[in-house]
Amino acid sequence: MNRFFKPTVLVAGLIALSACTGGGPKVDPMAYQISPADAERIAIPNACRASYKIEFPRVAVVEFDNNTTFGDMTATNTSVNTKGTRKSVSAGAAGIVGGPGAVGVGYVGANRTDIKVNTQIDSFQRQISSKVGEYARSAVENTISKVGGTQMFDRKKLDKIMAEQKFQMTVGDPSTAVKLGKMAGVEYLITGSVDNIDAKYVEKIDNNNNVGGGLGAALTIGTALANTQAGWNINVEMTVQLIEVETGQILVSEKVTGREVAGGSSNFNPELAVTAAKKAMGEAVDDIKPVFSEKFAQKGYIQQLRGNKAVALINIGSEKGMQPGQKLEVFDFMEITDPMTNATTCTMSVIPAEITVSEQVQPGQSWVAIEGKPEVTARIKVGSIIQRKKLEGQSMFKKLF
Repeated sequence: MNRFFKPTVLVAGLIALSACTGGGPKVDPMAYQISPADAERIAIPNACRASYKIEFPRVAVVEFDNNTTFGDMTATNTSVNTKGTRKSVSAGAAGIVGGPGAVGVGYVGANRTDIKVNTQIDSFQRQISSKVGEYARSAVENTISKVGGTQMFDRKKLDKIMAEQKFQMTVGDPSTAVKLGKMAGVEYLITGSVDNIDAKYVEKIDNNNNVGGGLGAALTIGTALANTQAGWNINVEMTVQLIEVETGQILVSEKVTGREVAGGSSNFNPELAVTAAKKAMGEAVDDIKPVFSEKFAQKGYIQQLRGNKAVALINIGSEKGMQPGQKLEVFDFMEITDPMTNATTCTMSVIPAEITVSEQVQPGQSWVAIEGKPEVTARIKVGSIIQRKKLEGQSMFKKLF
């Protein structure tokens, strides 16, 4: 067993669950007519035209440093096959038994017991490659693709550049990362490290806080939730950094954690632990979604309104990360002239309407549902800028111990 895994037996506590985002509202756009109010178009002041420039920066993710002692492991499987026969004792009445000169208490007419045992033990070893840094990289790439708002730089091209320039497979030094980013022509580079992986065994509990379970009575909700963590709990701690290539500035440096259960058996299984660690990394990175979504928020505009501003068609879809159920913001803007300098600037403000992406999501467009007071929705017009709201983390399990 890898020394980093410390087999600790614990009793499960309650888990914290976060709300999951469901599907979007069902919308039939053709069922809505276009009213005169729907046809209103926004007047774009010259100072605000730059706000319509929609950019999707190029982002690359490199393999993370593995700062743990969790590397390649060798696991041993042992199979024990035992065959045996046993002849049971058949006894008569209890009495005095024995031959001349020997007296004792025994069984009259007892048969002798014969035991034959044949045991075969087979063992074999196999290598387990954990690939910790690669798993972390994949988890970040998956999260960024779901968040959208970026152009992901091709992994194979990045690895080729690293090989040609003799870069290490991980880029922990920000100056090295900036150099790589400039060679690849990307604007942002995401790197980091896996700092800790540990395993703790959690036993099932019953309604009286007794370890072991196996009760006939139905468990309380609290105990049932606690028992969802029964088994080997794999905890992962990571550091995720977002580096701006042009300036070399570290814009984000966040510590995140994740947890996954690697089977319910009390016997430690290295292969299940590796799989669970990979999933836990995904959960850990999920907690940094709000930071990524704020930095790389998709932005677009309203192409069409229907039903007296009940639904709208926007110019961003699944290719840019739009998903049913996501919440959007819509903006009002105006041109402001400074009374002292006569310089003009653009001021934007959020219109307090509730905008939700419907189930009608296409690669380049999406239909959204609009809710709000009439005086509020009246401010929304064709051409109004929309932007995705800051996402929430989606982790199911939080670190309890």
